[in-house]
Amino acid sequence: MLELNSYVIYGDNGVCLVADKRKEKFAGVIREYYILKPQGNPGSTLFVPSDNEELIAKMRDILTKEEILDIIHSLPGEEVSWEDNNKVRGEYYSEVFETGDRRELLLLIKALYEHKVERKEEGKKLWTIDENAMKHAENLVYEEFGTVLGIPQEEVIDFIMEEVGKVERGEV
Repeated sequence: MLELNSYVIYGDNGVCLVADKRKEKFAGVIREYYILKPQGNPGSTLFVPSDNEELIAKMRDILTKEEILDIIHSLPGEEVSWEDNNKVRGEYYSEVFETGDRRELLLLIKALYEHKVERKEEGKKLWTIDENAMKHAENLVYEEFGTVLGIPQEEVIDFIMEEVGKVERGEV
């Protein structure tokens, strides 16, 4: 059972507070639901049937500070490749968002950032699919990391860069 007032990652919705567990009636059927409050969309409420294993499986524990640091510290020197085929790239984005693997999300952000710099040097912008994927990945990562680290989302990138710098200087 999920603990009330704890945080989870729910699918593609990002960090959610488990606000309640109660019975509700929808379409004439009474079921027990987990009531989730997405932190990135405070006006929203998600009702997840507690007996729906497929939907419950979309809930993942939020990372700990130690897990976040381990992921960040594993990144320096990690080479990322670029897929030129938009369709294949789009499928990869969908897979990364579906699995919610935070390390893969950070590598995705890194690859997109590097490609964005290349495109800018050529006087071009990112394709819309890439721009949208980058924003979505950043939102997911920054929201979770900010929640766990107790810092504003706007400061998460600086935190990541500082930790990467420590690794590169041999301080970690």
